[in-house]
Amino acid sequence: MKTALNILLGIVLLVIALSFILVYANTHPPRYPLHVPPSDYQVDYEDVSFITKDGLTLAGWLIKPDRSGKRTPTIIICHGLGANKSDFTDLAVFLARRGYLVLTFDFRAHGDSEGSRTSLGYHEQKDVSAALHYLSSRPEVDQGRIGIFGFSLGGSTAILAAAETRKFRAVAADSAFTSLRDQARQAITGYYHLPAFPFVNLSVLGYELYFQTRVGSIDPESVIGAISPDPVLIIAGEGDDMIPAENGRRLYQAAREPKELWVIPVGGHGGTVAAAGSEYNKRVGDFFDKHMK
Repeated sequence: MKTALNILLGIVLLVIALSFILVYANTHPPRYPLHVPPSDYQVDYEDVSFITKDGLTLAGWLIKPDRSGKRTPTIIICHGLGANKSDFTDLAVFLARRGYLVLTFDFRAHGDSEGSRTSLGYHEQKDVSAALHYLSSRPEVDQGRIGIFGFSLGGSTAILAAAETRKFRAVAADSAFTSLRDQARQAITGYYHLPAFPFVNLSVLGYELYFQTRVGSIDPESVIGAISPDPVLIIAGEGDDMIPAENGRRLYQAAREPKELWVIPVGGHGGTVAAAGSEYNKRVGDFFDKHMK
């Protein structure tokens, strides 16, 4: 009897430990080594930095259009989990050449920014707020025409930040998740091939203890409607196994007009840009042109 209890206790402790390891692993991604500076495209830009409310210095690039006036429309670009500001240099340069100032930066614990952990959307909203505050110090930025684009974690954070601040003229989100709880379930069952119970419950508990917040507060689906009347473009990948296209459809359904949905057939998470080819930059650029020029 005692041996059976010891075995049961060992299994319980192992399940708890594994759940907390999952939280730690997903909030401490390795720093992606990709480095594609705007200078590779022969465009004018600045290395910039700014400080978040909780004291972290974030690194970014401010990419400039060929011609800029005193009031230039501006777009912030937010990368995905484990990536960095180089991930969308091509899109950033494309938008700059269409007449936008573009700020692409590293989230906390990514790239050249400070920080040792990512909160998967909670503290990253502070990073977006810091980027906005930095842009408010730039006299060439048209404060009434600032847009935001984000991919994956960056897309979900863009939605959360836009709904909270109401300072973005247009919002484009690619492969964003509906809620962190839903995404935890998808990752645990679909990526790690573990049963939802008890791992989702324990991982959520571990996250909430680690970050001292409620997982329910990271819920783009519940707040996306607040972005209206500012427009939203939702992009999703049909075939994405990490953040299925159903996330995009649900976000689109929860959003209010004006809104657009673009579902792209892909072979996996992060495949939307490659699958759409040159149409990707054009479609995103046309969306911002329509609502910000």
